[in-house]
Amino acid sequence: MSDSKTILVVDDEEPIRDSCKQVLSKAGYDCHTATDGIEGLHIAHQIEPHLVLLDLMMPGIDGLEVLTQIRKTHPQTVCIVITGYATIESAVDAMKHGAFDFLPKPFTPEELRLKVVRGLEQHRLLAETVSLREEKERMQQYFITIVAHELRSPLLLVKQYLDLIVGGKMGKVDETASEMLEGAHSTLTGLLQLIADWLKLARINAGDIAGGMVDADARPILEKATGDLTSYAESKDVRLILACPSEPCPLCAHAESLEVVLKNIMSNAIKYNRKGGTVTVRGEVADGRLQIDIIDTGMGIPEHEIPFIFEDFFRVKNSKMASIPGTGLGLSIVKKILEGHHGTVEVESKVDEGTKFSVFLPLVCELHTGEEEN
Repeated sequence: MSDSKTILVVDDEEPIRDSCKQVLSKAGYDCHTATDGIEGLHIAHQIEPHLVLLDLMMPGIDGLEVLTQIRKTHPQTVCIVITGYATIESAVDAMKHGAFDFLPKPFTPEELRLKVVRGLEQHRLLAETVSLREEKERMQQYFITIVAHELRSPLLLVKQYLDLIVGGKMGKVDETASEMLEGAHSTLTGLLQLIADWLKLARINAGDIAGGMVDADARPILEKATGDLTSYAESKDVRLILACPSEPCPLCAHAESLEVVLKNIMSNAIKYNRKGGTVTVRGEVADGRLQIDIIDTGMGIPEHEIPFIFEDFFRVKNSKMASIPGTGLGLSIVKKILEGHHGTVEVESKVDEGTKFSVFLPLVCELHTGEEEN
């Protein structure tokens, strides 16, 4: 049968192998057998079975090791463990290693067929899940293309026209029309920022960070992010202070993305600060990682809302902040970029006193040590 399901039986007992093959072949399955773990892995690599029936107790490589290897190389293959030691402990251990089900010896042909039917249904569901995930990724890429080119480009053109009119380059406009045009200009600017933030988020979800990781020193990234926001801080009457580490901070990083992390947190610290306030950016190396603290003297975040601030489109519910423009995507972008760098972020805040964001990034030496240990 060209569409028959492929099953591999790995067991060191010949009667078990022969009886399984006889029952499953009669049921229309393409059944293969192996006498031990090494042969089983070799055959599994060749035929990529839909389902594996695997004995736990075998000489040489035991069933758990075979199970682990098959799960690594063929994640969609469903494994059912066969054992003469039908204890809860062995069943739990097998499940932890990725087994789908458990078949104790001795078993009847009907019990075997029932387990196989259930296992193959699980394989079908796994295959559908993978197919749906791939389709979702294709649709996401298509939507990114549509937003980036078919939506963003004409909006940028409209904004350029409004820039000229609002800037007075096209002659004088009466007061009522001027107010309407300025409102349209402000709304369009906010919409374009939302699109830009969403595109960043979508591309991060698509895994763009990993491909651009290189060895870098964190200090130039800190200095550039702070320097780029100095004029913005001055326009808000906020003092921006940088205290860079004196020692090198070697990272494996996507420098442009890390700059986005720092700018998103720092710009929020400036935007939601008070006049005459400060934003202090302080970096230090401790315990094999870089810690970057961004401390402001602004409005603060209510304690019960802190767990939600990294969610997409979430904005703190505060009447003082309602009039301040924002997309609610900045901190979501921060979290996803840091996850791509094996980093974390912590937040401490008090309403009307200020907020402290602490970013933690592993140094290169720590990452290399972890790889060698694995």
